[in-house]
Amino acid sequence: MNSDCPQISIVIPVYNEEEILPKLYERLTATMEQMGRTYEFILVDDGSLDRSFEVLRSLREKDKRVRAMQLARNFGQTAA
Repeated sequence: MNSDCPQISIVIPVYNEEEILPKLYERLTATMEQMGRTYEFILVDDGSLDRSFEVLRSLREKDKRVRAMQLARNFGQTAA
């Protein structure tokens, strides 16, 4: 197995969540660190109207295990 490949990928759809994203990141990171496995967070901004994607980019700059994607418009939770 490639050591760069995470053992766990967590995919999270995001829609107008700028205020809770930092806390979500902190809690998920703490939980994953306790598990002792490699991981990544894939956060998909589903056309948010707030600053959610800016917050995701900031988290990405801080932690390379965070992947941020932005959909062109709101497609709904299932598509995201």
